[in-house]
Amino acid sequence: MAFLQPYMLWGMLAAAVPVAIHFWYQKRGKTIEWAAMRWLGEQTTLQHRGIRLNEVWLMLLRCLLVALAALILSKPVMEAFRDRAGAATIHLVEPDRLVTDTYRFELEKALREGEKVYWLGNMPAQVTSLSEMPANRTGFADMQQNINALSGDQPQTFKLYFGGYIAPDALRKVYIPGAYQLFPATDSSRGQPVSLWKKKPVYGKPLRILLENGDNSERQTIRAALGALSEVYGFVFKIDSKKEAGKHADWVFTNEPVHHAEAGTKYIVSGVSPEWNARAQVKYLPDSLKLSSSGLVESGRFPEWLGNLIVKDLGLQPTASWLSRAQLTALFERVEMARGQREAALRPWLLLTFVILLTAERWLALRKTRGSNG
Repeated sequence: MAFLQPYMLWGMLAAAVPVAIHFWYQKRGKTIEWAAMRWLGEQTTLQHRGIRLNEVWLMLLRCLLVALAALILSKPVMEAFRDRAGAATIHLVEPDRLVTDTYRFELEKALREGEKVYWLGNMPAQVTSLSEMPANRTGFADMQQNINALSGDQPQTFKLYFGGYIAPDALRKVYIPGAYQLFPATDSSRGQPVSLWKKKPVYGKPLRILLENGDNSERQTIRAALGALSEVYGFVFKIDSKKEAGKHADWVFTNEPVHHAEAGTKYIVSGVSPEWNARAQVKYLPDSLKLSSSGLVESGRFPEWLGNLIVKDLGLQPTASWLSRAQLTALFERVEMARGQREAALRPWLLLTFVILLTAERWLALRKTRGSNG
């Protein structure tokens, strides 16, 4: 056992205070002789001889209360919580036909045995049938977000099922709080990705863009990024500033929350906090697209970020490739459950014990008071 605030353990020395008070009240006072003393002396001596049992229990309870209070303030951490046997198993599955077909036996067995199986998405969704995949599919980029949502105070074992074909914008380190197993699915028969550098233009149809951002500087930033993408990749953009009836937009840039998203349209919302249940077609940027407030704009990465979104949406995947088992393994790292979480898991039991002891101490104290008054 470790302690987050070990200096509070010095408070346990205060457990000597109830002992001192107990023996202080047990001291015999000065005997004063009076006329009827001889008739009462023997009875009083018999009643107060030695230490009464109920007072010993009361003293012990008070000592335990002081020691327990110091223990709670020291914030103990049970190291045994890290690798306790019987940890729950969580299966996180990318909603891809190749993945489910490759590991169908393992996933169906987990469903039969009642283990927790979730689809990988904006937020993890419970799997009821492998044939019913969610409509809004996401990939490896949301792996960390899903693991964070499924992680709890208790140790868990994660089994991760995903495709090994990962785009560069999704390649990032994934930290898992506990044990994990990887189940990547690979298919060498799939076609090679399109090279944006060798094929220009990479997409022949024009993309209609609607700018609904009210700020003029944001509009300039978006237009500059679209111009860079048009020059580098040969994209053709048709940019409108106002929405017209009957005209469909492929991409909409706005700084207002999207309550009714049109089918087939992608939205980029700037200056608005992300919503946990947002649709996959809506991308939120917490900062506005201004040089003074956006890290993407200030660092010059906004055109690249926007280009990756457009390329991914069109299914071009410029430089994605199948990763080897060693490369996939290097993307994952196990981290220990935070000490604060283990301390939080232990704290309710210590507080419950403190309340029980305090109740018992009060009951004995009141019983003693009623007995002395009677």
